[in-house]
Amino acid sequence: MFLDTTIGRNFVRIYAENVVVICHGLPYEPLPVIAKGYDELAEFFGEMGLNSIIFDFSGTGLSEGKFRILSWVEDLIEIVEKFKSVHIVAFSLGGVPATYVARLKAVKSIALLATPCCFDVMRKDLIKKAYDHALTKKSLKGVGSFEEFYENFKRDVEDFAPVKWIDKVRCPILLVHGDRDDVIPFESSKRLYENAKDAYFLEVRNGGHRLREYGVVMEIVAKWVAGNYVKGEAWDERWRVVEV
Repeated sequence: MFLDTTIGRNFVRIYAENVVVICHGLPYEPLPVIAKGYDELAEFFGEMGLNSIIFDFSGTGLSEGKFRILSWVEDLIEIVEKFKSVHIVAFSLGGVPATYVARLKAVKSIALLATPCCFDVMRKDLIKKAYDHALTKKSLKGVGSFEEFYENFKRDVEDFAPVKWIDKVRCPILLVHGDRDDVIPFESSKRLYENAKDAYFLEVRNGGHRLREYGVVMEIVAKWVAGNYVKGEAWDERWRVVEV
């Protein structure tokens, strides 16, 4: 994969093949990922020698299209298939398309942070809040009526529910969840862990939903990714605990 750009007066072609693709969750604000802290996260990964990509899923931020989880799946497949080797770090709802796409040959490891295992663990009041923000703050594009939004959301999450697909993922999996998450329950990741073939678990004691805000957590995640990215090594133990 290469990208053509300019630096100053010079034409530049940048090649990258072994990359970390960072997937955001369901946005409540209209800002793109580059304004929400993901930029700093990508820079942090870069300092550890991990080339990374951040992007806005369809219907969010600076990207075009209408919001649908189905579209998010299509987005991620198109991005992953551009590279020979990909490592995915996905947050919350971004873990739904990420788990499905992780079955592709190019995906070498996947870290799922506070990911819903299925539609049943998702609170309707928070889905309604996301819809209301889409109308008032333009955080999501092309949502239509709430009934249409809810039915499409429910259908897509059920079709691509990580618990249905995680046992088909053959690359190493890291599940990360805070025990005080008030958006997606801690038991969601435990259920995924129980159904996965090759999974590791990072339990975040006193951790809430926004795990990327905990530097110690992201450092552990980055080191886990780096172990698979650079050396092909994994943790000796399957379950770790960190306090925040």
